[in-house]
Amino acid sequence: MAQGDNIIDLELYLIRHGQTWGNVGKKPAHETELDRKDVDLTPDGYRMAALLGERFETYPFDAVYASCLRRAVLTANAIVTRQPADGAKSVLLHPILTECGAGDDFEGLTLDEIRQFAPAAEPADGVDLSGPRVYPTKGWDDLRQLARAQETLAYLRARHHGGQKIAVVAHAAFNTFLFHAALGLDPTKVTFDPHFINTGVTKIVFFEPGTGRYGLDTLLIYSNDLSHLQRDYPELALYPTYI
Repeated sequence: MAQGDNIIDLELYLIRHGQTWGNVGKKPAHETELDRKDVDLTPDGYRMAALLGERFETYPFDAVYASCLRRAVLTANAIVTRQPADGAKSVLLHPILTECGAGDDFEGLTLDEIRQFAPAAEPADGVDLSGPRVYPTKGWDDLRQLARAQETLAYLRARHHGGQKIAVVAHAAFNTFLFHAALGLDPTKVTFDPHFINTGVTKIVFFEPGTGRYGLDTLLIYSNDLSHLQRDYPELALYPTYI
């Protein structure tokens, strides 16, 4: 898709999952074994995810990706279930999107377990979910996390171009590294935090080389937008102080 002399190669919508019990420092009243293995969204988290899906119900994505952790899959599923007829129909699962600091003591839910709450979940292209579904990065330093983010973007950009639009639902810390990688920032030198809020949306546009606006091939359109929460959570949409 072209805009004037600017030729868009990819529109990336980087999204954090909805609010979880871990985010509010509580446990559900009737905690299950599944909850103990893989944290669930709170009731507010489910509502936030639903409002996110409503935001994109007339905006077709070519693909919607998520980590294999339940909170990300549930949030991505809320988008997919509200997509228009020409929009994405599956939640594409990729372990590389796992939150930073995950250990190797939890392999993640199986695909069959995930499909109990997200029937449209599928392995992303080239991904084998018969092994661990969680990407262990415990103890990694910032530069190693950045390299993982760069690998993730290379994977996405190799598969989506020509003006395609994709949503990636992941986690606060790893989204920060994806943000750094997309904008060519060194996390060891950055002096600000993009502060990703639950269901916040960050839009980054990649142009074909040499065609970008202001001489740039990558452009940040907006960061951590919460306008979809304005109706039900005006205090959060206007004053985002939650974790």
